[in-house]
Amino acid sequence: MRSFRIFALLVAGFLATAGMAAETSPAGKPKAVIELFTSQGCSSCVAADAYFAELAKRGEVVAISFHVDYWDYLGWRDTLGDSAHTERQRGYAEAHRTRRIYTPQIVVNGVTGLIGSNREKVEAAIADASLPVPVTMRQGDGKVIIEVGAMPVPGRIPTTIRLALLTSEADVEIARGENAGSTIEYYNVVRAMRPIGMWDGTPVKITLPEREIMADGVDACAVLVQEDRADGPGAILGAAWLANW
Repeated sequence: MRSFRIFALLVAGFLATAGMAAETSPAGKPKAVIELFTSQGCSSCVAADAYFAELAKRGEVVAISFHVDYWDYLGWRDTLGDSAHTERQRGYAEAHRTRRIYTPQIVVNGVTGLIGSNREKVEAAIADASLPVPVTMRQGDGKVIIEVGAMPVPGRIPTTIRLALLTSEADVEIARGENAGSTIEYYNVVRAMRPIGMWDGTPVKITLPEREIMADGVDACAVLVQEDRADGPGAILGAAWLANW
């Protein structure tokens, strides 16, 4: 697939640079990363998808959605689903010691898993959240520039910088399954996510070719700085995103 080739080019070609001029300023510093695990074949996901649409438009969060594939057997194959998304959710289940995956689920900053339609609990988790590591993304001269700031790292947990390629909006007509006859609008759908570097507490600057990012329906991207624990994904320490260019 082209998305895999895109990441191969990105990882092979990224450069640590200095003094690069940028034409576009990054958005304000977010306080939380919201990951929604959802499925087009899940009737209970509809309310969470609607709530997530609101979250995706809020400036204080980076909101991204992962369509899983384990409900495809109900009669509708999720057109945005990916087994890699299911594996990410399984990793969270291991790390959080729940060993159970379900939809809709929201994970806040990699550490708090909640029912995705439970606005009260999600809002409380956002209110208590923080992302201590400063991260910026900006674009200019055909490049996307990512900067991750410095912070002491107790225990030196391995931490990876990941780039998520997103489709900011997708309208899907669902013909079969639990949501048959519905047209549902999805936001900030992850199409691919791959590591682009490591972070050890010292400043990192990465430059990527914009032309290779914005392809195959991708019109937005996000970067996550996340701990890699032995039992699965850990805390997200910083994040930023760019959309609709």
